[in-house]
Amino acid sequence: MVSPFVRILIPIGLGVITAFGLFWVMQALIGVTGELGESSTKLSVDFVRLRRDNAPAPKKREPPKREKPEQAPPPPEMNMAKAMNPGDAVAEIAPMVDTGMELEKASSLGTGAGGSDRDIVPLVRVDPDYPPRAKQQGIGGWVELEFTISPIGTVQDARVTASKPTFIFDRAALRAVRKWRYNPKTQDGVPVARTGVRVRLRFEPPRGR
Repeated sequence: MVSPFVRILIPIGLGVITAFGLFWVMQALIGVTGELGESSTKLSVDFVRLRRDNAPAPKKREPPKREKPEQAPPPPEMNMAKAMNPGDAVAEIAPMVDTGMELEKASSLGTGAGGSDRDIVPLVRVDPDYPPRAKQQGIGGWVELEFTISPIGTVQDARVTASKPTFIFDRAALRAVRKWRYNPKTQDGVPVARTGVRVRLRFEPPRGR
């Protein structure tokens, strides 16, 4: 039988051996850590700033080019009375007396009393086209027309009052008269309509027929 004293010594001896073993292992680990720390290479990082040789050139912003507005087309030219050759057919404007005044004398009216009152003044007169068939057949004649001059100088309500021969020259005469322009009649300096204006257009065939 083992005595109680021996039973106590055995655990004590094992504990001492175990303690020394643990200390030895710890000492060995500490020594290795120190050697690794001494032999490790130190790393250093240097930040180098590169200097640019040429500074970037500033961008020049050019203002947008403004396109020149297109020029407005010139106003249409008014067709004036055309000069006729002696050998051509002639459409002649024969003014008629209206309310005791001739159209040729209208420009002389309104010169008194400060020019506040004035009758119509012709500005543009277009010759009528001679109908081709009548020209070829040597037919002549005339057309009397009556119309109103508006406050802005245009021809309104043009109509044929008489013609000879009938209907041959009516359309050409109306088409021409509607293109005429006038300085309107004025009363107290205000433009007003002028009614009852009458003219006669004569159509003469080519000479030699």
